[in-house]
Amino acid sequence: MKYIALDFETAYWGPANACSLGIVTSDGHEVIDEWYHLIHPLSLNFDEGCSKINGIYPEDVIDEDEFPYFWKDIAMRLEGGIVFAHNARFDMGVLASAIDTYQLPDIHFRYGDTVVLSRKLWADLPNHKLNTVAEELGFTFNHHQELDDARACEYIVRSAIEKTGAPDAEALMKMTGQQLKRFAIKRGAKRLLAP
Repeated sequence: MKYIALDFETAYWGPANACSLGIVTSDGHEVIDEWYHLIHPLSLNFDEGCSKINGIYPEDVIDEDEFPYFWKDIAMRLEGGIVFAHNARFDMGVLASAIDTYQLPDIHFRYGDTVVLSRKLWADLPNHKLNTVAEELGFTFNHHQELDDARACEYIVRSAIEKTGAPDAEALMKMTGQQLKRFAIKRGAKRLLAP
C-alpha cells in the first residue's frame, strides 16, 4: 500500500501562483517520505488575503527557485501514484497551472479528495475543513503550513483505511462510493500575464 498527500499554498489568484508545496508519502501505517519547499511564484505581487492565510510574503520567497527547478523532485514523487488533497480541485488546479505555464512534461497519476472522503465517513462533524476533521481524529498540526497540511491529509486517509478496513487506498475509494480521478492538464489554455 502506498499513497501520497500534498498541499499547495498560493501567492495570488492567477497562473503559476504556488509559493510553497508539501508532499507526504505513506505506506498506510506511517509516513515514509516528506518533501517541502518554498517556491518563487511567477509574480511577486502577492495577494494580501493569501498571505494573511498562509503567512508567506514576497520576502520569504524572493531568493527561492521557480517551480521548474523542483519539477524533477515533484514528478518523481507523484508519477503513477494515488494522490490525495483536501479540496483536491484547488490543489490539482495549482499543479496544472504551473505545469502549463512553464510548459513542463505531462505527469500521470490518479487522485482523490479527503473533503469528500471525510463527508462520507464522518458525516456528523460540524464542517469538513481540514483542521476540523484532523483534530476530530486526534491529529494536532499547524493549519496552512503546507507540510503540516499534507501530513494532516495523509492522516485522514490512514484513519479512513483503518475505519473501513480497506486493504489499500484504491479499495478505500471504492468502498466509500468514490472514483479516483485522472490528473489532466488543459494545454494551450489562454495564458494570462501574472498580476
